Amino acid sequence: MQETIRPRPTAEQRRPGGLGNPFGDNGGAPAVAGTVTVASGPYAEQLPVANMSVGEVRTRFRDRLDLDPHSVAIVDGRRVSDDHVLQSGQVLSYIRPSGEKGCCA
Repeated sequence: MQETIRPRPTAEQRRPGGLGNPFGDNGGAPAVAGTVTVASGPYAEQLPVANMSVGEVRTRFRDRLDLDPHSVAIVDGRRVSDDHVLQSGQVLSYIRPSGEKGCCA
């Protein structure tokens, strides 16, 4: 039987993680250069999509984030078009405007 011995963690690795500052600009998540927080419904991820347009993100992550093709793109609280180029650290949300019903537009 092959057994693998797990290495002991160093003092650096044993430090408590915590959530950081939950009231900070990034909600306690570690900031990573070149990433944008992309959210749609129950899904939210930090993705390396800085310098991509909103439309490119919509096409590339359509299945992964279950994006509605009729959803509206919101960047940092403002409605934007699919031509808007994302910057590192921004928050992109795809939402369906409230009050809309039915299947056909």
